[in-house]
Amino acid sequence: MHINMPLEGTLDQSQEWMNSCVAIVNTLTVPTTNRSRVAAALHQLSIEHYTGLHVLVENGVYSAALALYRPQFEAYLRGAWYHRCATDNQINDLIAGGEPPSPKEQMVALENCGAFDVGSLQNLKQIAWKNLCDFTHGGSIQVKARAARVGTIVLDIKSEHVASILTASASTALLACVGLAAIAENNQVALKLNEAFHYIYPNAA
Repeated sequence: MHINMPLEGTLDQSQEWMNSCVAIVNTLTVPTTNRSRVAAALHQLSIEHYTGLHVLVENGVYSAALALYRPQFEAYLRGAWYHRCATDNQINDLIAGGEPPSPKEQMVALENCGAFDVGSLQNLKQIAWKNLCDFTHGGSIQVKARAARVGTIVLDIKSEHVASILTASASTALLACVGLAAIAENNQVALKLNEAFHYIYPNAA
């Protein structure tokens, strides 16, 4: 991500990445097991949320765009958990209409199985989760963005904050794309996705 890049430039980056990642993952074929199908569906949902977030930002619908980031992240988290951690019974339960464990339980399990460094996901939850919930459920952030000017209800969200969320969404889409490649057991596609992302976002971690 370029520092202080205007929102228009961030949108250009996002459009390029969106086109690239969709084209690359469309080459994948995933196994037909319930585990693979459930996990792949959730990763694809995460990518679709990213696409929706991009389109909303492009059209200036910023609050709705910000509200999509938590569902996008949760779809990725669930996809990773169902792929790497869930039992067959838990997968069958979801198919029958059940619910997965809490996000915290999923994060702990993913760290314990080696998919992420221990503490990394939990630290992210501690730092960012309340803000993500506020964006999605109409918390204090969404209220303050409309009530900053006394006597008026006018949306006042800084463009650099929107650009930051859009870039975070693009990064989460990368995780979901790589998750699809892992389900397909295709390391070459995973490498291609990482190369494409870091070409477009040269300063990304």
